[in-house]
Amino acid sequence: MVLLLLMLTCVSSPLTDEAILKVNKPPYAPSFAIGKPQRQATWAGTPSIRVCTSTGVSLSRAAQAARYWEGAGYRFDTITRDPFSTCMNPRRGEILITLPESGFSNHHMASTRLYTDSKTGDIVKVKIHILPKHARKERVIEHEIGHALGWMHYRQRYHIMHPTWYMGGYDRSGIRK
Repeated sequence: MVLLLLMLTCVSSPLTDEAILKVNKPPYAPSFAIGKPQRQATWAGTPSIRVCTSTGVSLSRAAQAARYWEGAGYRFDTITRDPFSTCMNPRRGEILITLPESGFSNHHMASTRLYTDSKTGDIVKVKIHILPKHARKERVIEHEIGHALGWMHYRQRYHIMHPTWYMGGYDRSGIRK
């Protein structure tokens, strides 16, 4: 019976057309590092960033967030804007900033979903969900790009990866590349 449920779950997965991918972290589920910042996965290549216009995140705001991480040694390919209303699915090698899907709680500002290669564990694409009302809020995009780079929440006051926005800051100790 349990095996049948597992099989049905796998068959109904939205990733069945990409069998090599697995969702590394369900959306909106917290993950916390204890002791020092920890990564759950890494990119094999250099990701690009695509911003859906409907999110309210400007191209300059996305570039500013990318520069924050570049200051820690990370690299990004292109940063582009997608004006189409169908902007919902990330491509390989891409961090997509898009609107939330159904089930997103209004108590969240944003959330990140990683897709990893089931053989290597490398991140192959990422989907960041953000509500337009939080598009300009400081540190939100930087924090979510941190998740897109594989970093988990880290409960150190003023740290960029702190799970609580008002307790976070721009400290990036322990997360340099």
